[in-house]
Amino acid sequence: MMNLLDLPRQALFDLQARLRHHPLLNTLRHVLPDSLTLSSPAPHDPTLADPERVEAYRKAIGRYVRPGQVVMDVGTGTGLRTLLAAHRAPRRLYAVDPSRHLDTARWVARRHGLSNVIDFVREDSRRFTPPEKKVDVILHEQMGPALFESGLVSQLVALRERLLRPGGRILPHRFELFIEPVQLRDEACLPFIWSQRLPSVDFSCLQTLREAMSPSYFTRFIRSYEVSHLLCEPEPVLTFDLETVKPGELPRQFHYTRPVRREGRLDGFCVFYRAAFDEDTAFSSSPLRAQNPAPLMLLRVDSREFSRERAVSLELELPELEDVSSWRWRFD
Repeated sequence: MMNLLDLPRQALFDLQARLRHHPLLNTLRHVLPDSLTLSSPAPHDPTLADPERVEAYRKAIGRYVRPGQVVMDVGTGTGLRTLLAAHRAPRRLYAVDPSRHLDTARWVARRHGLSNVIDFVREDSRRFTPPEKKVDVILHEQMGPALFESGLVSQLVALRERLLRPGGRILPHRFELFIEPVQLRDEACLPFIWSQRLPSVDFSCLQTLREAMSPSYFTRFIRSYEVSHLLCEPEPVLTFDLETVKPGELPRQFHYTRPVRREGRLDGFCVFYRAAFDEDTAFSSSPLRAQNPAPLMLLRVDSREFSRERAVSLELELPELEDVSSWRWRFD
């Protein structure tokens, strides 16, 4: 909830955005004290601490954002993509974000001397239309731990249809989804309550209520360092391109059977993805990566031992891609 004390500052930010190209703006900028340019710092550290991800964005923006273009950064956050794009001298650069993260991006841009080349727009991108009506490049990072839950497909496809010029680019736009059987490190294991072995208390009776439990109980966030290894050679269960995929086109059911390449205890299925800008520029959220600070989604199962060359079979239903609580899975 917005602090009422921030309302005057918020009004001032909105006025600056509207007057950005007015001759009086330079005078206004110089008389505003620094204390009014940031309502509250709201940094988002994990993605910035991922060198592979940061380098992929740097390379792709350097390759595809060109002088004279109109560029829109969706969900600007703390401003990494916007600031990288600003150095490429686009004709117009819109940093669009409805949250207070935008204040952080604005603050940093000003310290870099770039605030006069960026239009900061505090608005949901679904409601924003630039004066040019169309843009040449859409930058984004609409990926959640389960890939889809941040509106990756629905939001970006809608923006593509409404705002992207023919031949324009979405960065990144190619995705591979992986759902892999993993063994967790012993200290990271979290058995279901009915599997707990506790003195004088037996919770095994709760297993009969399994179907009535909240779907959120069957997922949890983990970190890459909590994963011991993958049992199978990773293969994507789904591949798609945001520049060409059609609404409703993605499948909602998946099934695979794969041989176990490294024996161990199957503690769940880890969801991760690969995001690509072109053939040689990409990053991955794989738990096998070093320096991967991003949270990963684990689809929980009752743990089971698998020997080498035994097969793992997974059936997965995703009625609503963006609602992980609707996902259902079983394995053999």
